[in-house]
Amino acid sequence: MIDHWSNVPRMIWASTLGPMGFLLNLLLGYIIFKYTPDSMKTYSTMIMVMTISDAVNGFCSIMTSVSFTTPHFAIPGYALQIQCAMLNSIILIFSYVFRAFVITMPFDTINRQKIQLVTYGYSLCHFSYFTWGYFMSWSSLEDMDASISKIYPELIGSNYTYSGVLDVNAPSQIVMNMMSMVLSVVVVFFALICKCIIERYLNKFTFTDAKKRQHRSLVNVLLYQTFSPFLSLVTITLYVTVGQTGGSTALLENLMPFSLVLLTVVSPTASCILIGPYRAAFFKLWTSSVSMIFGADSRLLKKQEQPLRSTISVTNPV
Repeated sequence: MIDHWSNVPRMIWASTLGPMGFLLNLLLGYIIFKYTPDSMKTYSTMIMVMTISDAVNGFCSIMTSVSFTTPHFAIPGYALQIQCAMLNSIILIFSYVFRAFVITMPFDTINRQKIQLVTYGYSLCHFSYFTWGYFMSWSSLEDMDASISKIYPELIGSNYTYSGVLDVNAPSQIVMNMMSMVLSVVVVFFALICKCIIERYLNKFTFTDAKKRQHRSLVNVLLYQTFSPFLSLVTITLYVTVGQTGGSTALLENLMPFSLVLLTVVSPTASCILIGPYRAAFFKLWTSSVSMIFGADSRLLKKQEQPLRSTISVTNPV
C-alpha cells in the first residue's frame, strides 16, 4: 500500500476491531453452544457457522495489521478474510431463504439434521476448495517483489505489508474474484426480496404478537449482518469506477477490508441484543462476572437495567 493518510486509520481499526470481534464471537459461540433452546437448534446452526467464520476473520485482521505481522503472515491472512467474507455471504443467503420458508410454510416439518448437514458440509467444502486454490496460486515473495517493483518500487524494503496473485488467470482465482464481487450483489438482492416476502405474510395472515416479534427479530439480525456486504458492494463499485477514470484509489483500498472486519463486531452484537435467549444469557453472564470480580453489592449491578423481555418464542421451531 502506497503512502496515504488513510493508512493510519486502517492500522487503528485493524488492531482494535479485529481483537474485539474475535473475543465477541468467542463469547457468542459459547452462548450459542450452552444456552440455545431446543426450538432454535436448527437456526442456531447457521448462526454458529457465521460466528466461527467471524472469529477467524477477526483473528486474520490482526495478522494483516502492519504493526503486528510480516508479509509471510499477512498474505494468508488476507486470503482467509476473503474466504470468510464469501462464506458469510452464502450463509446469509441460505438464512434468508430459510426464514422465508419458515414464514410461508409454517406447518411443514423441518429436518434439523439435513439443515445441519448442508450448512456444515458446505462450510467444510468452501474452506477446503479456496484453501487449495490459494496454495495453487502461491508465488514466492521474490517473484512478487519483482512484479510489484515495476508498479510501486517504493514498497520494496519498506515496512508495509502487501498481497497479490501473479497468475490472475488461474481457474481458482477466476472463481474467487467472481464470487467476491457477485456475492455482495446477490446478498443485498435476497435481503430485499425475502424481507418483502416475510413482511407480506406477517401482515396477511394472523400471527400472535409474540410470533411476529420473533420473526421480525431474527430478520433484523440478518439485516444488520447484510450491512457489511452492502458496504463492500459500494466500495468495490467505487474502486472500479475511480480506477477506470484514473483517480486515486488509496482510500478505497483501505475501506474495502474495513467492511470485512466491521461484520465481526456487528454480527455478534446484533445477535446478543436482538435474539431473546442470547440476550438473556448475556445478561446472566454479565451479572455473574461482575459479582465475581466486584462483589454482589457492586454499583454496576445496582444500576443495571432489567433484561428486555424475550422476543423469541421457545415453544415453536425456528
